[in-house]
Amino acid sequence: MRISNNMVETIITKFKSLFYKKNETKAMEILKDKNKVSKLLEEAMNKAKANRIGPIDEIWSKLQIVFSLLKDWISGEYKQIPMGSLMILVVGLIYFITPIDILPDLIPGGFVDDVVIFGFLFKQISADIDAYRSWKEEKAAITFYEKNGDAYADETLFIDMSDVYERFEVYLKAGDNILDAGCGAGRDSKHFLEKGYDVTSFDGCKKLTQRASSFIGKSVLNMKFTELNYNEDFNAIWACSSLIHLTRKAFVKVLLKFYEALKPEGHVYISLKYGDSERVEDGRVFTSYTQSLVKDIIDTKTPFKIKEIWITSDKRAGRESEKWLNVILYKS
Repeated sequence: MRISNNMVETIITKFKSLFYKKNETKAMEILKDKNKVSKLLEEAMNKAKANRIGPIDEIWSKLQIVFSLLKDWISGEYKQIPMGSLMILVVGLIYFITPIDILPDLIPGGFVDDVVIFGFLFKQISADIDAYRSWKEEKAAITFYEKNGDAYADETLFIDMSDVYERFEVYLKAGDNILDAGCGAGRDSKHFLEKGYDVTSFDGCKKLTQRASSFIGKSVLNMKFTELNYNEDFNAIWACSSLIHLTRKAFVKVLLKFYEALKPEGHVYISLKYGDSERVEDGRVFTSYTQSLVKDIIDTKTPFKIKEIWITSDKRAGRESEKWLNVILYKS
């Protein structure tokens, strides 16, 4: 149901003055006991499920992310959300399960106020929701590779990447520090080490870091992209097919982390699935890019400059029809 902007503003103003302030203390008390949070969450989930048809359906996907966030926080698996953001969510859930609308004179239909208020609250913590979404997606990809890491390593470990190495190494100097970001089983790290470069390798999948460490004869870090925290430590970054499980929002954030990790006049190589889609398969996000889309993202959302961009075919047997977008970026 559509309502005017003036009505939206009125609902939000009334909510903040009549409900939010009065329930901050209650929300903080609930947050002191995860059993109480769990009970509140279960009640809200049941109510949302029972009333999905109508206005609630408009925010259904965002509600599911928030419900998932709270479940992972309750279990202790996700800890990166600030207490202030948790309080905002709990106040919103308290309002949602309240039997009688606080604003009955303003609301023309059931759940319209809830949708407006949730939209307002979600906007306040949008950065935290995006951060959780990235964490959840990265976790799903890592879980897949923990289960299938050996098969993935066997499939990719001896692919001939010499043409791409040669194209990238034009921009490198002897002994340069290279970060192999999402190194998989260590194929590319081994090549760069054998060429005399100083290589730091990491992967989010513990099984693959163990395979890589054994393969290259050097310790590999078990680290996620969200945990990157370098400051001008590398002359080059290599990210071969390791960013394909990130949404476009998360992709931009990782590129900005790469920029911080790179020394001035450094270069980054990335390879991405060629296309224009975001889909989920086996629990993993797959994001593909066209040349124009990547150029727009790099030019408008990062400080990088594009040195080269080209398309290649998949090197795995039987998958030659699949295309990859290769990009070399430069930090001035």
